[in-house]
Amino acid sequence: MTDDEKFYPPAIKRGDAQYGEGYSEALFERLNNLDPGFSMIFQRSVHGGLYDRDVIDHKTRELCAIAALCVTGMFNQLRAHFSAAASYGATDREILEVIVQMFTYVGAPAVLESIKVYEEWIAQGRTMSGFGSEE
Repeated sequence: MTDDEKFYPPAIKRGDAQYGEGYSEALFERLNNLDPGFSMIFQRSVHGGLYDRDVIDHKTRELCAIAALCVTGMFNQLRAHFSAAASYGATDREILEVIVQMFTYVGAPAVLESIKVYEEWIAQGRTMSGFGSEE
């Protein structure tokens, strides 16, 4: 399989803008090693598809992602989306406020766990993590 067949260029471009240079290629390489077909579906539908729509701005999209991850308990993905939201101009206060607002919808346990992840993200210099990271 050539690199042209392994990576969907719009997905690499959006991922690099959102998560930093090299993150998406590492993510897609991991997925390619597991299942190349799924990797391409993911690349075309998420990074090169939904994430590239222009109906709402990217900052708003990332704040929505943070809310959804908090509500669904997908805490391992939060740091990646904190970093993406910040890369699109979200302030630390805005990111925290989205988490706090989820108290109404999901309750204290999920909000407190999300705040814990947020505090770790701040303490570790707003570093990136996620499936495309080595962490």
